[in-house]
Amino acid sequence: MKLSERATQVPGSPTLAVTAKVAQLRSQGINVIGFGAGEPDFETPAHIRDAAKRGLDEGWTRYTPAGGLPAVKQAIIDHMAKHFQLHAEPSEVMVSCGGKHALYNAMMCLCNPGDEVLLPAPYWVTYPVQIQLAGGKTVVVPTTAEEGFRVQVSDLEAAWTPNTKGLILNSPSNPTGAGYTEDDLLAIARFAVQRDLWVVSDEIYARLTYDDYQSRFFATLTVDGHSMADRTLTVYGLSKTYAMTGWRIGIAIGNATLISAMTRLQGQVTSNPATVSQAGAIAALTESDAFLAQWLEAFDARRRYIVDRLNAIEGVHCNLPQGAFYAFPNFSGVLGRRLGERTLETDWDLTDYLLDDARVAIVPGTPFGAPGFARFSYASSMETIETGLDRITEALKKLS
Repeated sequence: MKLSERATQVPGSPTLAVTAKVAQLRSQGINVIGFGAGEPDFETPAHIRDAAKRGLDEGWTRYTPAGGLPAVKQAIIDHMAKHFQLHAEPSEVMVSCGGKHALYNAMMCLCNPGDEVLLPAPYWVTYPVQIQLAGGKTVVVPTTAEEGFRVQVSDLEAAWTPNTKGLILNSPSNPTGAGYTEDDLLAIARFAVQRDLWVVSDEIYARLTYDDYQSRFFATLTVDGHSMADRTLTVYGLSKTYAMTGWRIGIAIGNATLISAMTRLQGQVTSNPATVSQAGAIAALTESDAFLAQWLEAFDARRRYIVDRLNAIEGVHCNLPQGAFYAFPNFSGVLGRRLGERTLETDWDLTDYLLDDARVAIVPGTPFGAPGFARFSYASSMETIETGLDRITEALKKLS
């Protein structure tokens, strides 16, 4: 059977590949520490699970409208107004099968063949693949650790061409945990207005922030009399904040014409998100989130510990993330070292070595557009993090 060119050109997800490799090794009885999965180690809160169980008992097992139940949309509208001062109508909201699905729908409805999309790097590995699937062209705009991994408008201007149609933002970021300030976002908004660009703003980590950093939704900005809500698609979800990764509930909020197109597309591809998951989503969005303070306290302790330990390793530097649950250290100072005949020339070599020698799995930076770096998820227990970093430290001491 001959597959389509589209199918043969789509790479597998490196983050999912790392997770699968860890599971395979563990099934063989090998003790592996995994820093790969972007998945909270906490259980979905009981009140959300209970709502889904009640939904099953009450017959929430049939089709719903493709873009989600009206009750879910209203819960989203109320949640967004309460937490982020983002106001929307039901026609401007849709529910999808996870945040990744919402982003895919958006790219398919926004990109024409040849359209260029500006993408600050480091970036989540799925963005450029989805742009490619939609026929668009990714234009990578590098950032630096020294600038906090926040893209500069001067670099966006340098990357712009008449074929540029849009921009993807992610704050707090996967993989860096970096967050944009309001001044940063206002400058980017002014650029988007001047160049007449649409903006997809991925806000899925917006409630997972630390210290005094608070997320500001891009769509709530106004510059020079222009509301960014008119040209912004906000993507949100429940997977990270509520430990609901397997429930597959994503959220998109934006221009009613775009939301209508995305809903039509979803109706032809998946139909509605799982009905029982929508029952749980209502509880997540409307009932108590008191659990989150305790979770954030745990994430914060892990964040500080993992960054301190990484920075204590010779040749490694790591910024302190402002949100999400990832650390993104620079291992360039380690590359080039050797163990016998084995030379660690790339971040891929480094990750292979750590898996082989230390039985620790991390994700290389190259798929995120940042060669020499690596992503560590600290969405795991402190004991796991301590053991993993002990192993990495010892493995790197063997190199010369």
